[in-house]
Amino acid sequence: MKIQCEYCRSMFDDTYEKCPNCGAPNQNVRRSTPDQPTTIEGLKEWYESKGLPPYETTRFFIGIDYKKPRAFGIYKDEISGNFIVYKNKDDGTRAVRYEGTDEAYAVNELHTRLKQEILQQKSRNLQNNQTSSGNRQTVGSGRWSLGKFLGIIIGFMIFTTVAPTLFYVFCFFAFQPSAKGYYMCNDEAMYSGKLYYHYGFGDNDWAEYVNGDWNRAANFPSKFNSHRKAKNYFLSEKYSAEYGGYDFEDSVFCSDANFNFTIDKGYYSYDDNTYYHMKPEQDAGWYVYNDDNDDWDPVWYEEIPPELQHQAVAQDFWYTPTWDSETQITDFETTDDYKLYQSQLAEEKARQESSSNSSSSDSSYDWDSGSSWDSGSTDWGSDW
Repeated sequence: MKIQCEYCRSMFDDTYEKCPNCGAPNQNVRRSTPDQPTTIEGLKEWYESKGLPPYETTRFFIGIDYKKPRAFGIYKDEISGNFIVYKNKDDGTRAVRYEGTDEAYAVNELHTRLKQEILQQKSRNLQNNQTSSGNRQTVGSGRWSLGKFLGIIIGFMIFTTVAPTLFYVFCFFAFQPSAKGYYMCNDEAMYSGKLYYHYGFGDNDWAEYVNGDWNRAANFPSKFNSHRKAKNYFLSEKYSAEYGGYDFEDSVFCSDANFNFTIDKGYYSYDDNTYYHMKPEQDAGWYVYNDDNDDWDPVWYEEIPPELQHQAVAQDFWYTPTWDSETQITDFETTDDYKLYQSQLAEEKARQESSSNSSSSDSSYDWDSGSSWDSGSTDWGSDW
C-alpha cells in the first residue's frame, strides 16, 4: 500500500523504512510477510512449494500471457518492459489489474488473489465434506463398539486438520474489505453530507468529493473499514446524480488510482525541457536537465508540471526509458542520485530477503493433493 511522507509529501510503499525521496523515517513501517514473493520467479517457487495443482486446474498462470477465458495471470511484456496482471473473464474479455514497471507490486496483486482463492477452495471442500457427512445415517446400538471408537479417533484427526482451515476461512470473511462503490454517513455530524468512494482493497483506499473534485480522503468514518458496518452506509457501485458531485470514474484521481499512482520511469520532453523520472511514485523522483551546467537538477513536488503528475497525461510526453547517445543531454543513470537510489533499492531487497530466510513459512496455504479444486466455483464475471 502507498503512503504519503509526512515531510516531503511524496508517495511510497509502506514497507520502506524511510522515504526514498527525502530519507525521512517511516514511523509506521509495515514489515512484509516472510512468505511474500517479490518476483515472478519467486511466485512460481511459492506456488510449487504449496503443492498446488497445475495452472490449468487452478486457472492461475504465472509468467504466461494466457489468452483463453477464465484465467488469472501475470507476465512481463518484453516490448514495453511492463509487468501485467490480468483476469480473463468467462466471456473472454480481459480486465487488467495492473500494468507498470513495479514487479514486486504486480506480484503482490496476483499473490494476494491466489491466497484468497486457496481459502475459498478450502472452504468449499469443507462445506462439501460436512454436507456428505450430514447425509449419512448412523446405524448401531448405544453400546461402545470398535466402530464407534475408531469413529472418535478419526473424528479427532479430522478436527485437528480442519480447525486451522476453519480459522483462516473465518479470518478471510471477518476481515474482507468493504465493497467498492459510493458511501455516505449522515449519522455523524462531522461526516454528514460528504460523499465517499472506496476504490481499492486497502484500509486507506478512500476518495472524498470535496471542493468540486475527487481527492484522497483525509478523514473518513472508521466504521467504513468494517465490511459488516460499512454496508449500512453503502449507496451503490454505480454513480447516481442524486449523490451530488460527479462520477468518480470520470475523475483524474480515479485514473491515477487505476495506474496505482505511478508514472513510467524514463525521459520526458515537456515545454522545451527534458525531464527524467527515476522512481515509480507519481509525485517523486523527478529531475530536469540544466543546459547551463550540463547536469540534472531535482524537481521538488511543488515544481513538477501538472501534466507530468498523472500517468494518463504524462505518457503523451514520455519518449524513451533509456538514454540515447545522439541527444544533447547526458545519461541520467550516470548521476550520483541514480546510483544512490539503486543502492537503496538493493539494501531494501536484501533486508526483505534476509527477513524471509530467517522466518518460518506460512503453511496455511498448503494444498492437500487429495482435495478437489473446482475453478468453476470462481466468480469469473467480475473484474477481479
